Amino acid sequence: MNETNRNFEQHELEKIRMRKMKALMEAKRQQDVVKDKVVSMSEKIEFILKVVLAPEAYNHLNNLKVRESNVYQAIYNELISPDVLQNIDYLLAIIRQRGGIPRRIPLDAIMFLERKIKGIKSKIQVKRGDDIMDLSSFLSNNK
Repeated sequence: MNETNRNFEQHELEKIRMRKMKALMEAKRQQDVVKDKVVSMSEKIEFILKVVLAPEAYNHLNNLKVRESNVYQAIYNELISPDVLQNIDYLLAIIRQRGGIPRRIPLDAIMFLERKIKGIKSKIQVKRGDDIMDLSSFLSNNK
């Protein structure tokens, strides 16, 4: 009877160990899942910018980030509105579900925003003989 009792206790101890081991493994798995899901907001935004911008536009924006941070910040604020920040997880889900987006924002759009922020107006100049004048002056003189 002593032997049977000892076997029973061993069996119960083994069951307790297995339950604890299972609980530890489940806790570790849950922790890994949470760790994978908890990605910082800046990483999410960076991912969205990579997907939404054409490669040359993304590179140009990153160059602005290094060279002219105030211009970069203004363009960033233009691209990433509060609505985007509020719905970022939804946007990520849509991008992942569809495998990307059909059209990307081209370099021209980023350059347009950059010029707008810097206050650079477009100028078309016309050369007539030795005179160089802007297009509006040229057209108004030819009437």
